[in-house]
Amino acid sequence: MIIKRSLFSQFIYRCPFLALMVLLGIKNATAEQPEFWFPPSLIAEDSQNVADLTQFAKGGQLPGTYQVELFLNENQVDTRNVRFALPTKDGDLYKADSSGLMACLTKKGLMKLGVRPEVINKAGVDEDEGCQPLEHFIPQATTRFDFEKMRLMLSIPQAFLLNRPRGWIAPERWDDGITAGLLNYSFSGSENRSRYGNSSSHFLRLTSGFNLGPWRLRDDRTWNEYRNRQYRHRYWQHGSTWLERAIVPWRSRLTLGEATTDGDIFDSVGFRGVRLMTDDSMLPDSQRGFAPVIRGTAMSNAQISIRQNGYEVYRLNVAPGNFVIDDLFPMYDSGDLEVTVTEADGTVRTFTVPYSSVPLLLREGRIKYGITAGKLRHNSERYSDPSFVQSTLVWGLPHGLTAYGGMQYADNYQASTLGFGINLGGWGAFSADVTHANSKLADESRHEGQSLRFLYGRSLNDFGTTFQLTGWRYSTQGFYTLDETALKGMSGWRYESDTVDAEGRRVPRPVTDYYNLYDNKRQKLQANVSQRLGDVGSLYLTGSRETFWNRRGISESLQAGFSSSWRSVSYSLSLSQNRTAGLARTDKSLFISLSVPLSESRDQNVFATATLSQNNQGDVMQQAGLSGTLLAQHNLNWNVMQGYSRSGGSSGNASLGYQGTYGNANLGYSYSNDHQQTSYGISGGALLHRDGLTLGQPLGDTSVLVAAPGAAGIPLENGTGIATDWRGYTIWPFAISYRENRVALDTSRLDDRTEIENAVRRVVPTRGAISRADFVTHSGLRVLMTLTYKGKPLPFGTTVSTGENSSIVGDEGQVFLSGLQAEGKLEARWGTGQAQHCTAVYRVTDKESKSVLVRHEAECR
Repeated sequence: MIIKRSLFSQFIYRCPFLALMVLLGIKNATAEQPEFWFPPSLIAEDSQNVADLTQFAKGGQLPGTYQVELFLNENQVDTRNVRFALPTKDGDLYKADSSGLMACLTKKGLMKLGVRPEVINKAGVDEDEGCQPLEHFIPQATTRFDFEKMRLMLSIPQAFLLNRPRGWIAPERWDDGITAGLLNYSFSGSENRSRYGNSSSHFLRLTSGFNLGPWRLRDDRTWNEYRNRQYRHRYWQHGSTWLERAIVPWRSRLTLGEATTDGDIFDSVGFRGVRLMTDDSMLPDSQRGFAPVIRGTAMSNAQISIRQNGYEVYRLNVAPGNFVIDDLFPMYDSGDLEVTVTEADGTVRTFTVPYSSVPLLLREGRIKYGITAGKLRHNSERYSDPSFVQSTLVWGLPHGLTAYGGMQYADNYQASTLGFGINLGGWGAFSADVTHANSKLADESRHEGQSLRFLYGRSLNDFGTTFQLTGWRYSTQGFYTLDETALKGMSGWRYESDTVDAEGRRVPRPVTDYYNLYDNKRQKLQANVSQRLGDVGSLYLTGSRETFWNRRGISESLQAGFSSSWRSVSYSLSLSQNRTAGLARTDKSLFISLSVPLSESRDQNVFATATLSQNNQGDVMQQAGLSGTLLAQHNLNWNVMQGYSRSGGSSGNASLGYQGTYGNANLGYSYSNDHQQTSYGISGGALLHRDGLTLGQPLGDTSVLVAAPGAAGIPLENGTGIATDWRGYTIWPFAISYRENRVALDTSRLDDRTEIENAVRRVVPTRGAISRADFVTHSGLRVLMTLTYKGKPLPFGTTVSTGENSSIVGDEGQVFLSGLQAEGKLEARWGTGQAQHCTAVYRVTDKESKSVLVRHEAECR
């Protein structure tokens, strides 16, 4: 039963003067038991016209079942429905709190909160034995029900609780989600017109799947197309297909099919087979998987493409200026990311972002393992697919030490690793390991060598510095990896490439795709550092440096930048430098930007922007324009710029980006003296579930289906551009697995005839789950009903119920009810006696229903 307003607050609202007189009639009481006195004669001359108010004598509320937030020792631990009853016995054991009610708790519910089983069993209470107060299980414990905030505060001595780590969530609350089919899509394209002719290119990535209980089936693939007058090429590229599920008792994850190994100890490789590994995301103190933040600069409406081990994992059209990609999901846990920036005029720039794992550290007593068996898998015919087995083990030891090791075995390759990590406290974390490998290469030659690796990570909070990853590796001349021994030749191109630029010219293959096993890797240094400079700004640096055996020269990649603001003006400076061993050319670029707000309001922001960039040939491009956002959620962004360079003359571009209920879309246009380009793209997700098909923004690894039938167009509080569709459904794609996720609707956007009982839901999904957050909605009329019984108004304080919700009668028999249909039946009760209840049948006319607040009268019989 849901109460819209407490009796006393409604009484004050309806009769403020009379309420004042009631307050003056409060009895003097002791501090131990304050008591309100409601003189019936002040409400009605006949006391029969006032309902039984004894349960409110101490400022209490009506008994019933309420959805409350549970707080245990001041920490929120759950949200659940709890039944509240009136005390049934005298004495302290069954004493009610200030709400006048007693929370009914169960053995099962207390065990979920972490109360020791022996404490609960000692109470000797059966699960089905009525309503039990907390004090019956633990005499030293107390409860307090905050009715206004719908919070149940539990105080239980720590000695009676299990030792749970901070942030622990009971596995019983983990939700495997609903049975559903899902699809993620990302489509981008461009139409180009230049002096070399017209051309177009398109890219599509599809990730489909099906969830059934704890099982997750996924498939990932891409489609590419390019065409001009003389040439047309299109092809599908299969990424991977796999079946996965969590094994909760082992805190592990089982994977069958095509996937990649983890890159903590050995380099990550693709496989087709089976894997069983620890899933740290199930642990409250675990660290989430690391993915690098990719920063760069676009001189025009550019296309960003990211490849890892020959597979294109990301493509995006961006507007001119600095870009940041922080939503990347690499296929491999290690393996450098090759970023290609293709400008609107066909200019191509490529740089490499180092990607590897952070130092391995585990808490004392913890064990992390991984076992993989199958065949090596690549997206290239240059590789064979030998069978292999890989196993890894990490063990947390006392004194901040961690030991780890692993082995890889294949017909032509055997390797073993042994290492340790140590927590240095304020000095950060450090790990070191050595790998010994025996290899047989494509020319039948055998090699033996070692590789020594050091990793260091530190966060200097006092100085604002974070070494996200700093590592150094040295390999002897005879050391090779499992991936290298699978190559069919001793030198050549790793992957096929038939990419063409905007003008139809074949793009040269990235030099990084060329290999020569006679010139294997020698040393590699990589770093990723960010520094906050107080109130001045922030600085970042990402770089790598690599040398080779039998090859002169050094491969280097450097990305650096500084950003700050002065009052409302923001500015940034970034530079990059890339050099490949064996090539004399060094690619350099410089970019400076300035942004000044012109107007900021609830529905729009407008900024004036200016940029200056310099490319590798020393040509300077100057641009100026306007940018901003529109709509209430700022989910429509726009940009218009005009530029000039000495070599290219005038140029300009414009772009739009939209995040909406049914997906995202972008559109761009750019021109220069010798070319024009139109780019476009859409992305989104789709869920097929028992209630139909729901479209939304791109799904994350774990998502939530929001179901509020009848509440159309209601935004989510924590999702830009996300709102319920015409049926009241939408997708919230940002859920974190094994964590409590708060999903809330913005009820300020409800229409006059729709109400939601509770606008907040909390879910704890497992990895890959589609959890369902149900919201109970009432769509109907808002009615101020006047009810009479035997010719007289219903007594003050009478409870009137529609079956789904309830309210309380004020003076003159008036009661406010929402969500009513045009006709129906009401139940009224003003006491416990047989003659103290009645039923009213009503029918609202079409003319009455046109009002926002309907006034209606009905006879109760």
